[in-house]
Amino acid sequence: MLLSVVGVVAVTIALTGAFGGLGARPSAPAAVSPGATVDQGLFKVQVLDARTGRLKIGVFGKADNKLVVRARVTNTGDRSWGVISFLSGVVAEPKPGQYVKPDMTQSNGDLLGGTTTEIHPRLPVTVQLVWPLPETTTPRSVTLALRAWQYGQAFTTNDIGWSVTSTSPVTAKVTLPVRAGATS
Repeated sequence: MLLSVVGVVAVTIALTGAFGGLGARPSAPAAVSPGATVDQGLFKVQVLDARTGRLKIGVFGKADNKLVVRARVTNTGDRSWGVISFLSGVVAEPKPGQYVKPDMTQSNGDLLGGTTTEIHPRLPVTVQLVWPLPETTTPRSVTLALRAWQYGQAFTTNDIGWSVTSTSPVTAKVTLPVRAGATS
């Protein structure tokens, strides 16, 4: 009797292991091509292109070495969000597991040729994500990690809405070539 129970347990363990076990499997973020649409929950994003060079961003900006990534962003929610809020869900990944936030003062939105700080519902905006670079740095490619926005109750209040944090899961990564020597 004991031998048959041990045999059944051994077969069950072997079958469970063969089919991937009972634990949750870690899922890697999707690797997405430039131009493909990534659904972050609150925003749908198409990473378009990247350039680097001595660039001047904005009226009061100075020309220095920067990495600029353009993305087409569509707010799928029912209220407007600031470009700065969108930036909270995007980071550059210079090395696996190392994340760098975009510069919130230089990054901006472009809507019909004019600068905007808002991303309105269902109105695509081109967002320039900016990272300052050391003078001698010219990356050949850049990987962006796009974090998932979650809809739910806030941790400290009864408010229900969209949120993203630095610990939110990465929903997709986009690696794209960087055009060097840009001047604007």
